[in-house]
Amino acid sequence: MERIIIIGKGGHACSLVDLLEREKKYEIAGYIVNETLGTADGKYPVIGNDNDLERIFQSGIRHVALGIGYLGEPNKSAIREKLWMDLKQIGFSFPVICDPSAVVSHDACIGEGTFIGKGAIVNTNASIGRMCILNTGAIIEHGCQVGDFSHVSVGSVLCGDVSVGRSSFIGANATVIQGKTIGSDCVVGAGTVIRKNIKDGYMAWSRSDVIARDRLRKL
Repeated sequence: MERIIIIGKGGHACSLVDLLEREKKYEIAGYIVNETLGTADGKYPVIGNDNDLERIFQSGIRHVALGIGYLGEPNKSAIREKLWMDLKQIGFSFPVICDPSAVVSHDACIGEGTFIGKGAIVNTNASIGRMCILNTGAIIEHGCQVGDFSHVSVGSVLCGDVSVGRSSFIGANATVIQGKTIGSDCVVGAGTVIRKNIKDGYMAWSRSDVIARDRLRKL
């Protein structure tokens, strides 16, 4: 069984560990964190920090998973993208990590490094970009497109033929109505129902069709 390392050790990292254990495709070698070495969770050790990544790759570990979530903060998405670029340059591979309870259509396209959580559904002809997070119970219906580094939160629903741009965040239990477009760098608040298209860099919230007053890049 090939080994994999996890970057970070927060909540999303814990979810990754759980899915990796359930998938049984990779052996978890440990965590990479910029903190004191030791045991991170009682099971897997901290085996290094960012300065050790070249050494770890040379040791024969070729796979990595990012345990840093998005959380609707644009800087978190930028951190994920930078780490992905740095790790790719070293040579690491980012496998798709999919919980056995998820349902993924045979003709859905899933980009590298994407996380698909418990009970998530990715329906026919959907296209999911690189390094996305589809959290517990998320539903991605037929023909949807989700851009690289985007995050669809717990219980959210993208109805058929929805398009979500790059590095956008769909909050918990949000619903995007069929055929609508969410731009890049957008945030859709928890519980919001989207019935209109949203331009790049905007946010929408509290079950309203109204687009946010301010662009995220100006906040």
